[in-house]
Formats: sequence, structure tokens, C-alpha cells
Amino acid sequence: MSPIPFTIKGLSFVSLYMRDIEAAVAFYTTVFGPHQYTEENEVLYGWKMGSTWLTMFPSSAGTATDRNPCNTEFAIEVSVPSEVDALYDALIAAGATAGMTPRDTTMYDRMRFSCVDDPFGVRIDVYCPLGTEP
Repeated sequence: MSPIPFTIKGLSFVSLYMRDIEAAVAFYTTVFGPHQYTEENEVLYGWKMGSTWLTMFPSSAGTATDRNPCNTEFAIEVSVPSEVDALYDALIAAGATAGMTPRDTTMYDRMRFSCVDDPFGVRIDVYCPLGTEP
């Protein structure tokens, strides 16, 4: 497997509870590489992202055991604006659907931004702050 073409800069702790845990782990592994954390005798998978973790559990461990998360979204900050495009492309290639193609925009701050919906209904935002003009 080749190295991923982006660097995760930041993400706050996010946990997803998925009905089809095997397919979800396969999707996220395709994009982010193998998980770096699991616990003995537990079904959970963790990916280190910047200074925190993305954790995936089976839906049986969550509060809505009969469905995937509804209206769940998390944002990944990358290191440079071109990595927004690279991560967007990797997510689409892995099976996500386009939400907003990469573009420079302003939402609270100037940023390069895109978003996709993963195959399980989770919205993934990808962004990188843009420098301020003098």
C-alpha cells in the first residue's frame, strides 16, 4: 500500500457506531490505512488522526442499534490546501459520494473545503485554512 497523499492535522474525538462494521472498517482502511488501535475481546477500531482518534464500534454498542448514525458529520483538517483535493479524491475513489467538490470558500474563516458522504451516511468535511491577505 502506498503512503496516503495527505497529512491529518486535526480532528476532535469522533466515534461511529455502524451496522455493517466490517464494510465500514474496509472503507476507512482503504482511505486512511490500517487501524492503529483495537482492544482485546472488544469490537472497536481506532485510527489516529492528528492529535486524536476516530473510533468505530458496531451499532450494537451504541444507542440506535437498528441503524447507522443519522446526520453525523466530522471535519478533518489537513496541512496544505492541495491535500484537501487529495483526500477528497481518495474518499471518492473508495466509494464516497460527492457533496461539495474542493473549492476555496469562507465559512467562519477562509479555507479550502470539500465534503463527501461515506457509504454509511456519514458526512466527512475536509478543509485547510487559507492564509490571510495583507
